[in-house]
Amino acid sequence: MRNKFLISAICLVVITAVVGCASFSEGKTDIVASENSNDDELTVKTDWNQMASITFSEDALTIDGSGCSNEDGIIYITEGGAYTLQGTSSSSSVVVNTDENVKLILNGVDLQSVDGPVIYGAQVKNLYIELADGSINTLTDSNEYATDSSTGEEIGKGVISCEDDIIIIGEGTLNINGNHKHGISSDDKLYVESGNINVVTEGTDGFSANDLICIDGGTIVIEAVSDVMESDGVLQINGGELTAKSNDEGLEAKDSIYINGGIIDISVLDDGLNATNYIEINDGDLSITCETGDGIDCNGGVDGCITINGGNIYVQGGKEPEGGIDADNSSVIINGGEVIAIGAVNSPISEESGQVSIVYGSFDADQSITITDENGNQVFEYTPAISGSTMIISSNTFEIGKTYKIISGDNEISVTAETTVVEAGGSAQGMGGHDGPGGQLQKPDGDLPFVDMPDDFAPGQMNPEQRPQGPIDDMENQYKDN
Repeated sequence: MRNKFLISAICLVVITAVVGCASFSEGKTDIVASENSNDDELTVKTDWNQMASITFSEDALTIDGSGCSNEDGIIYITEGGAYTLQGTSSSSSVVVNTDENVKLILNGVDLQSVDGPVIYGAQVKNLYIELADGSINTLTDSNEYATDSSTGEEIGKGVISCEDDIIIIGEGTLNINGNHKHGISSDDKLYVESGNINVVTEGTDGFSANDLICIDGGTIVIEAVSDVMESDGVLQINGGELTAKSNDEGLEAKDSIYINGGIIDISVLDDGLNATNYIEINDGDLSITCETGDGIDCNGGVDGCITINGGNIYVQGGKEPEGGIDADNSSVIINGGEVIAIGAVNSPISEESGQVSIVYGSFDADQSITITDENGNQVFEYTPAISGSTMIISSNTFEIGKTYKIISGDNEISVTAETTVVEAGGSAQGMGGHDGPGGQLQKPDGDLPFVDMPDDFAPGQMNPEQRPQGPIDDMENQYKDN
């Protein structure tokens, strides 16, 4: 079977044992493969030599094969190839140290470490974690980590920790219990193609990577003390299903975030999506609830640093000065998708947007908001669970030049969409901040509240001339030898 990742051209990554690479043209960073896309498919390595089968137990540890050794319950892997892990131990871990590719097949293993990560890639070309079909696997790190005698630094950064790329595949289940640091951490790039992954961290982030986090599929549930996922570079979600809670932020990238698909349902204390340079949403179902922060927050500092081209998006931010969508001192571009953004304040919507957005004023909890067109047909209905001062409603059902009636309780107003931004008692001009608790966003059951969606509606990419310039286009190519 050939497993494939679609990855943004912005990342320019060729991972080891993977054929093909993403190409790059200045000023254009297509994310989703399309007729205008320059992306190639990256294929995961499948030709493996089976090296050894390792069976753990509380009393003994057996190795059937070669390429590894046992030293007091620690398995040291020093040759490339595939290794199958099974059994149970409360005092074992795995250390990988080779310049070749290694695949660890988790086939019903329950391991707990006593001095750091359960799986540690000290050196490896690429570390593959395969979850055997139907298997349930549980990994738990220790409360304290061993330190390097020469540097004094702790060895490892999470339950699964690797100095190089991590690639997770397979259809089994992986339970991660993080007592000290991250759930899964890569000093380079972290890819998830498939699997049922459940992460609980008492330490820091659920997922962490220095260069890239790319989620292509799988069902992921994360409860994190710190961020749900944090990348020092790019964070990209192409598919899969993510349900998460955090006492800090949701999805954070020190560079940019791209959402191209999948189902994302997160409830966090601080910001839901947070990026330094750029956030682009092209597709997917997003429900984001923030207690004190912004639902979608970007500090790019240019108009369009938050761009929405498609997807079904429900966002609720905290009370003033927080909001649903915060582009700092810049405007948001909405070219497509169905958007409901609730917050005390929201950033302005650019009139360069490709579809109409209505900025509605004060609303009450449990009070239905209905919008009808000139013929009296209902095109929108939503009942918020909290009261608020600003709601952004955007849909391609709204048309330039048409008049709409907005009804909420005894309040009724009519507005005409003269431009792509319609102020209906509300003003989107917030700058964001850190203050005040919020409520819970009520996500409507079933389909979106918009009706009569055109069958041929397909939101496209942001035009190259609209995309902000700067650090995104200056990223250096990152290559690894096959």
